[in-house]
Amino acid sequence: MRINWREVFKFLSGAAFAGSIANGYLCLQNIAVPFLGYTISPRLLGVRAIVQIVVCAVLFYFGYLKPRPQSG
Repeated sequence: MRINWREVFKFLSGAAFAGSIANGYLCLQNIAVPFLGYTISPRLLGVRAIVQIVVCAVLFYFGYLKPRPQSG
């Protein structure tokens, strides 16, 4: 069984995009999120949103835009 990495990258780019939108919204609304007894500040949620947008862009490139290798 082979893993089609292109499809995996497509899925992960969508997941990273959705996560960045959620974190960005919480940051803009100034909502702190409780997590395992700690509180994640809105500022940290904003940093996470930026990091996830970058990850989304990288995964989007490898999933959709990178040319497929030519088989000889």
